[in-house]
Amino acid sequence: MALIQKNIWTIFYILLLCGIGFLGVVSYAKWDNVREHYAEDQINLVKLVGNATHSLLLSQEMILDVLGKQVLRDKDPRILDELLLLNPSVVAFGFVDVEGNYRYVNTKFDKAKLPNLRQNPLTKESFEYTLTQESMILGRTYYIAASGRWGIPIRKSVVDDSGKIMGVMTAGLGIEGAFKIYTENLSLGDYNKVTLIRERDHFVQFQSASREISKEIYENPLPQTFFNALMDAIVQRYTVSKDDIKASGRIYTANARDVTGENIQFALKYEPRYALWILSDIDETQITREFMNHFFIYILLFVGVHVVLFILFKIISNAENKRRADLMFQATHDSLTHLPNRAYFQQYIHDWMGENAPPFSLLYLDLDHFKNVNDSFGHHFGDLLLIEFSRRLLEVKTPESIAIRQGGDEFLLLSYVTDDHELLAQAEKIMQEISKPYRIKQFNFVVGASIGIAKYPEHAQSVDMLLRAADIAMYEAKKYKNSVRLFAASMQEGYLNRVMMEHMLRQALEKGELYVAYQPQMDRNGVMYGVEALARWQNAELGLVPPDQFIPVAEASGLMPKLGDYILKKTLEEMQRFQETLDIRFQVSINISIKQFMEANFLEKLTREIQKTKLDNLAICLEITESLFIEDIDYLLPLLKKIREMGLYISMDDFGTGYSSLNILRKLPIDELKIDKSFIDTLIEDVTAEKMVQNIITIGKNLELAILAEGVETKAQEEKLLHLGCDRFQGYFYAKPLTYDALQTFVEEQKRH
Repeated sequence: MALIQKNIWTIFYILLLCGIGFLGVVSYAKWDNVREHYAEDQINLVKLVGNATHSLLLSQEMILDVLGKQVLRDKDPRILDELLLLNPSVVAFGFVDVEGNYRYVNTKFDKAKLPNLRQNPLTKESFEYTLTQESMILGRTYYIAASGRWGIPIRKSVVDDSGKIMGVMTAGLGIEGAFKIYTENLSLGDYNKVTLIRERDHFVQFQSASREISKEIYENPLPQTFFNALMDAIVQRYTVSKDDIKASGRIYTANARDVTGENIQFALKYEPRYALWILSDIDETQITREFMNHFFIYILLFVGVHVVLFILFKIISNAENKRRADLMFQATHDSLTHLPNRAYFQQYIHDWMGENAPPFSLLYLDLDHFKNVNDSFGHHFGDLLLIEFSRRLLEVKTPESIAIRQGGDEFLLLSYVTDDHELLAQAEKIMQEISKPYRIKQFNFVVGASIGIAKYPEHAQSVDMLLRAADIAMYEAKKYKNSVRLFAASMQEGYLNRVMMEHMLRQALEKGELYVAYQPQMDRNGVMYGVEALARWQNAELGLVPPDQFIPVAEASGLMPKLGDYILKKTLEEMQRFQETLDIRFQVSINISIKQFMEANFLEKLTREIQKTKLDNLAICLEITESLFIEDIDYLLPLLKKIREMGLYISMDDFGTGYSSLNILRKLPIDELKIDKSFIDTLIEDVTAEKMVQNIITIGKNLELAILAEGVETKAQEEKLLHLGCDRFQGYFYAKPLTYDALQTFVEEQKRH
């Protein structure tokens, strides 16, 4: 199914092949049906002609037998004339003695002029053969000049009472008389003819057809090859011998070639009494013609159906191609500015860096003061500013350059300009344009940008190193704001410091230099209900490294998931030991970074660590920052719901400093809001800060969430927060982050009080 979805035309070709197969099956069945139909018609026709022929000849045989005996007895030929009047299908009657001489004939014939049948070469064989047979014998069809008609000689031996042959009674049976009576309109059409063939010499006795028949057919026997072809076709199809064919009396159908070499379909039956083959044959072109009439209709239907299917699939394919193009555009372009995005850069940068590719420059742009716009006016204004910034960037860049939104307020510009003076001039031109005031609704904003430039292959020969060089140059420009810097080797010192700290941090994770400190969290009654686990780093060379120094390094270097996993595992292990030792239960809050949440197996690792510690009564609270929901809300919401289903709590950290959306907050499966320390610091002196805190508490209460204030350092702050309705508190006023042992002392003191 996945293959079929990838290529809609695969389905069409499968249907087309199935249609061709179906057309072939139906056509073959129709071909078989047409042939069978014609074969059935011929069988019926041969059966009808065979019965009629047998009846006619049998009646004529009886007449000859009776007439011969009466003439022999009365010696009077007048009865021949009388019978001739009663039987118009007979041309003439005659009685011939055993020597072949005519003794009695119709009066209109002069018997003296009639040939001796035993001496005439044309009649000798037939006459003598008649003397040996009891049944009537048919002679060769001949033209009767006296009557101007074609006739078939019929002869019957006449015997006396003792059984002695006294002669032969003979007559000429007109084929346009007797045979026409029952053969007229018996032909199936111009394509069909019925032939009576004498067995002993294969002379045609009679042929019936809708078209004119050449009389030459009666003058020569049918070719032995033709007759052999008929027999061979029947023998091959029915696996019978010629004797079986003659003896069975059934009608056989098969295909062969006629005397002209044309293909025919025929039906054949043997009439044993008069030694006749009754043959009906049809030109196969007629069968083909009729089949083609049906086949043409099938073809029209087939073509019509598949044209409709083609149009339908074309519509679907176009829609699918458009959807795929849209998806590809969405995947490789920023949804806000419609500029190529990071995925586009990663996908196509290798075309710029391929073999024999020309040198180029990478400009790394980062907006100055953009965070202030977001914090003061909200992300909607920030988005509008980014859209306008992108439009200006597209207008000012050179045509061959490619502008890319790297993420957030960072942009890349790929340019084939590599000369330092030209690069700096281009960057200055960009700076002048994007530094002009931005009119967003009723407000004017002035933001600048810091631009760092690195060149390929001069400064780096790989994508990562080129980005790093441009990033280093951009950070150097950032020191001065709204400026441009071209990468230089001397700029790497600060970068190397960060690299050194990253290296030492990696070693710290391996050596176990990192530990967890726990800051107590108090309720309204001053009782500890939980602790927040905080990462700390004690290094022999650097001393105690503050979190605000090593956490950014961990995030930038990709160590954050590993660091987060370490803190999670360490916290659960220590809290298991702690709570079992003191026989106490309280909540443990653990910070989870954005990068940890975005890991595909985060939930699996979390579940595994919790199950490993077997802390059934441990209340675990995961702290997440508000900025997390800017990343991928559609991915995170289901994940948070699964975490809640596991029985874990969720707290939103630093609430009020990020992108606040009440609509999103309403949907989030969270239990607690943490008021950021920045609001608490000025709570007593700043009325605005107090109102902000009051609003946050009101929002939380309306959503039935617990409210925790962090950074509480004075009694006045605590009292104000209690007055405003805050539920929980954390800060130096109660305790600094404590080591494992210090926390044990703190808890024991709490118990005593």
